[in-house]
Amino acid sequence: MLVFLAAALGWLAWRVLVDFKYDWQWADIPQYILHRDSGGRFQLGTLGQGLALTLRLSVWASALGLALGLGLALARLGASLYLRLAARSLVELSRNIPPLVLLLVAFYFFGAQALPWPRLAAFIRDCGPGVQWLAEAATVRLGDLDVFFPAVAALAIYEAAYFSEIFRGAIQAADRGQWEAAWCLGLSRLQQYRLIVLPQVFRKTAPQLAGQFISTLKESSVVSVLSLAELTYSSMKLAATIHHLFEIWLTAAAMYFIFNFLLSLLFARLERA
Repeated sequence: MLVFLAAALGWLAWRVLVDFKYDWQWADIPQYILHRDSGGRFQLGTLGQGLALTLRLSVWASALGLALGLGLALARLGASLYLRLAARSLVELSRNIPPLVLLLVAFYFFGAQALPWPRLAAFIRDCGPGVQWLAEAATVRLGDLDVFFPAVAALAIYEAAYFSEIFRGAIQAADRGQWEAAWCLGLSRLQQYRLIVLPQVFRKTAPQLAGQFISTLKESSVVSVLSLAELTYSSMKLAATIHHLFEIWLTAAAMYFIFNFLLSLLFARLERA
């Protein structure tokens, strides 16, 4: 099957190269990924910077989504009816609203119109160049904080619904005898979760959590509608500037694929370790 697929893709690529009358300009592309400056130091190009921002955005969204998803799962399994209803409502809203719509809602509720992001940026600048460099290395340029964090919030809420279902299923699948043994030892509910259940849950759900992180990285492309310079928006802007449409978008697709494929291999190796 793989041989047949490879042959079909090879034939398609050959037909494109032969019949598609296009003046390919691949030699111009590498400089937009990585290049040397006048001092001989390597610098990320437009596409390289876009991929770096995509990664930072995905890490923040996944971390917050993981924490929120775990909280939602515990709330749905708790004794409080109100917490169960609130958690279920948030999960159903997140799962049944398109991520683009959720992103725009988050932008207008948590953007500069609603929250004092310029004040935060000014405060970070006042803390000195070291703090400013650290903040920008971990997030984005200070002038884009009012876009970055609403985007993180939207992606985190969207992914939290799926993290929640992963955690809830794993917790419910825990052996009932372990709960009873912990209760006989006099452990509180919090101790049961912290010492016995959650360590097993994270170990069992590692493949699903890794897959959800990769999904977050791909879905972060919707942030391009807010003009945040992640990989998709950087590709759009660059294609409009140099007019190498096919080269730019094929390169962007390859960067997404290679990075996600390498992450898949890394997570698979960690799972076997």
